[in-house]
Amino acid sequence: MAVGVQAKLAELMRYGGVGVLAAAIHALVLLGGEWLGWPLALANLLGFLLASVWGYLAHALFTFREHTGGTTFPRRWLLIQTSLNVLVSLLLPGWLGSWARSAGGTLVMVFTPTAINYLLWSLAARHSRVRRTRQATVGPVRFHADDLGLHPVVNATILELRDAGALDSASVLVAAPAAEAAAQACARRPDFELALHLCLSEGPPAADPVRIPELLDAQGCLALGFGRLLLLGFVPRWCPPRRRLEGQLALELEAQIRRFQALFPGRPLRLDGHQHVHLTPLVWRQLRQLPPLLQPIWIRSLREPWPWGGIPLALWWQSCLALGPIKWLLLRLLNSGRATELARRGIATNVGFCGVLFTGRIDAAVIAAAQRQLRPGGGVVLAHPAGGSLVEASELQAYPLSRRFYASPWRVQEAEVLMRRTR
Repeated sequence: MAVGVQAKLAELMRYGGVGVLAAAIHALVLLGGEWLGWPLALANLLGFLLASVWGYLAHALFTFREHTGGTTFPRRWLLIQTSLNVLVSLLLPGWLGSWARSAGGTLVMVFTPTAINYLLWSLAARHSRVRRTRQATVGPVRFHADDLGLHPVVNATILELRDAGALDSASVLVAAPAAEAAAQACARRPDFELALHLCLSEGPPAADPVRIPELLDAQGCLALGFGRLLLLGFVPRWCPPRRRLEGQLALELEAQIRRFQALFPGRPLRLDGHQHVHLTPLVWRQLRQLPPLLQPIWIRSLREPWPWGGIPLALWWQSCLALGPIKWLLLRLLNSGRATELARRGIATNVGFCGVLFTGRIDAAVIAAAQRQLRPGGGVVLAHPAGGSLVEASELQAYPLSRRFYASPWRVQEAEVLMRRTR
């Protein structure tokens, strides 16, 4: 207790020293302006501004250095303090009237902002302390690959990146052609974090096709893409087609979860979605109603911050052509409130995310921007690496969306940029 009191007294003494100098700066400008014949409001304003800049720097670097760690306050605090000072400096002479030019009026105009600033800088110091505490417990920026199990080439690339330390986790398409091979390889890598990549838009189902006809196309493949799932969510729940669809959707979700548990016995269930279908209201409702033994311990969130710098214009142009900003906004809206709900249900999630705006085009500039944006809370950077084009892969006849996606040279580029991180 005595140590805390001493620290507070030392802080008050430092504040007083800085405040006296700020008041002296203000008084000198005020008296000098009066001697030069300046309007009183102008001299008072200039004195306020100079004293504000001094206080902004000195209080952060000297008075509250234990809170700020020797760095300046965020600039918005200077803006708040300056705005208040400007307002007070313009109004105070008028309020004081003729008394403003007396010695007492000068003291009031000098020390009124000092009292206001004490409150402001104390709040700024408290804010800086909280921010530094969060930064001290910075979460990691983790690198994740989707579509493990899609094809042997995808498996080999993801596992090579994992073994090189370039990937932290991956998501598995449990009904895909190379899912069993992925399970065998991951059995030798028990520390490799895996998630179920819930797929409803392509590929064969995990459930009995006879029991889920409304989820399938004429070829017997899953055909509930993101857009269709989103629109079906607006059908009234009392409508028989909606009720049938929900019942069949529940069967497929449970079947995919049970297959994941069979392929990767003993692994905790983490979950995300192919095309992010897990965030659509229709699917989210079914996930919420899963039996306790099928509940995941983690579900992916898509709270992607907007990158303000460091991204080449060519990538922005490609993102706009692919409707990236529209997808970003839609997914942010769908993700709203999900983290709070998951916390209430005892399910973990990631804090930040990168992989919507520039999905499929994760290069060094995007990774650098993500690492800046995702700190201090941490987050997931999503990639889809592969060692070559899969446009001719006959195994992917049932996966037309992924087949087109993996025909892009960006799959190799993403693999290379991830591997360069380890060198």
